[in-house]
Amino acid sequence: MTFLIDGYNLMHAAGLATRAMPPAQFDRARERFLDWLADGIVGRGTTVRVVFDAQQAPSPSLESVHRGVRVRFAFRRTADDLIEELVAVEPKPAALTVVSNDSRVRESGRRAECLLATCEEFIDWLITPPTDGPPRGSPEADKPEPTPTDVDELHDVFSKPTPKL
Repeated sequence: MTFLIDGYNLMHAAGLATRAMPPAQFDRARERFLDWLADGIVGRGTTVRVVFDAQQAPSPSLESVHRGVRVRFAFRRTADDLIEELVAVEPKPAALTVVSNDSRVRESGRRAECLLATCEEFIDWLITPPTDGPPRGSPEADKPEPTPTDVDELHDVFSKPTPKL
């Protein structure tokens, strides 16, 4: 599973940043945010890509990796713009979950048939310890557990000899 995250949108929703923060404090908050994401995805078999606004950046930067979290700054545009572009070129949109509370970002993900998660849904997922079973929403997770009666009925059906015609 791959998550494509609207970075500052999730940072604010998680209470890890405010608009009133001075730049140096905001940079430290972004670093803590990336550490929080990295700690949360360990052992989950997921890929996380975070896109941050960078309209005022002096130069473009390549995608970097922070402790397993892929990070990209949207040079001279908004994260929304870059996320829309990434969603549009995604070869397997059904395997991509777009994480944002922004209606424009969510609509581009919906049109591309990506999975969607609000910031709050993603935070809940991230802070919930991983289970050994299949992920919620997967076909395996949606199968009901057999009851003892089901097992007995199956045993009866498959243990009786097939009548010869």
